[in-house]
Amino acid sequence: MGRLRWIVVGTDFSPAADWALDRAAGLASELNASVAVLHAYEDPAGARLESDPVPLAKTRLEETVSPLRARYSLLRFVCLVRRGAPWDKLINVACELGAEIIVVGAGGERARENSSFLGHVVTRLAAMSPRSVLVIPNADERLPAAPSR
Repeated sequence: MGRLRWIVVGTDFSPAADWALDRAAGLASELNASVAVLHAYEDPAGARLESDPVPLAKTRLEETVSPLRARYSLLRFVCLVRRGAPWDKLINVACELGAEIIVVGAGGERARENSSFLGHVVTRLAAMSPRSVLVIPNADERLPAAPSR
């Protein structure tokens, strides 16, 4: 029996991340791989540490992944929440699992704050990752389908 194959996909619960998750599930189905869905967060500066954001994030992850579990019933999905810089945590999880690829959306929840194509998380991830990084364009930046002949 061969080793278990993994694809790691990052989410910040934005539409771009949802699109990346959908594409990662399709790719995992084709490659007979499992999908690790990771939400990484950083505590805002000066934030009080009275409440733990992990239970809410895990619930939200499960809700996000639930439709894909129904659509890809043979795929294994694992939902993870980590505290720290998202690019670091994506790399850490990919290395821990031996994942061959990390899938992310081009721009996340703060992408509209700047006008660049790639968000800062994707830029840092692509620059630092020892794994392949697949960047899924935002819906409004994808090219239209070629006309059929």
